[in-house]
Amino acid sequence: MKPKKDHEQLNRLIRSPLRYPGAKLRLFTPIAETLKLNGLKPKLFCEPFAGGLSVSLRLLDKDLVENIAVGERDSLVAAFWKVVFNDAEWLVKQINALEVTLENWKSFRERGCKTNRERALTCLFLNRTSFSGILAEGAGPIGGQNQSSDYKIDCRFNKEDLISRIRQASGLRDRVRFVNHGDWKSTVRRAIELEYKRNEVFFYFDPPFYAKADRLYRYFFDDNDHAELCRFLGTLKYSWLLSYDGADQIVKMYSSNGNGTKHVDHLYSIASAGTRQKAKELFITNLPQLPLS
Repeated sequence: MKPKKDHEQLNRLIRSPLRYPGAKLRLFTPIAETLKLNGLKPKLFCEPFAGGLSVSLRLLDKDLVENIAVGERDSLVAAFWKVVFNDAEWLVKQINALEVTLENWKSFRERGCKTNRERALTCLFLNRTSFSGILAEGAGPIGGQNQSSDYKIDCRFNKEDLISRIRQASGLRDRVRFVNHGDWKSTVRRAIELEYKRNEVFFYFDPPFYAKADRLYRYFFDDNDHAELCRFLGTLKYSWLLSYDGADQIVKMYSSNGNGTKHVDHLYSIASAGTRQKAKELFITNLPQLPLS
């Protein structure tokens, strides 16, 4: 049964509460077109690298897929989505009570989390108050340690908007089969173990960038990890689509895998001197058709 939506939700496009390095919302249209071109409406859309979850949320909200299953290696991010889909009103109360200050940013940076609730709140606070949403250790607060910038630490923490986004996502909870805290392999295994037939499942892989990933994420790939995923996808019998940053090494690696590579224009969300860097995104798939760029 599909969740009910109030008037406000029906007139708003669903958006992730998280800011994420390399956010994939702009890839929603080509991914949706890919599903349409290949005559697919998956009963299960599985995203083993959840991150900001922008694509899965939008596909689910638009009824282009029936259910989703997601995984995330980062314990903070995995806990955030678990709480959003299972304990959203607790998170809303915490947001309303939060003071968005540099002192609290430092406190969240230093605290050790013992529960999913604590991890979820830490994830959201640091994501919305750190430069470009980066959770990696080297990221600083928006506005800098001296808060001398025109943009202060609370400029991306609009409580009303965040609460609305969280409630929108939570409204889809009945169609979320699971949120897995673990690597991509364990998420794929869990999805395959569900009762769906092979032609009813679609996998969307969005691994860490090849370049500069150590500066962007708390967990990232080395060359062996990239190669392992490539080998695995060469044997995967389910329909799958992979998106990557356009590194020459990745193009070479996948030159004989899947259906080859296709470039898609994409604006990365990592700011550089106040602007966004335009780059090419790679699409790699075992499907017969990809949309024209």
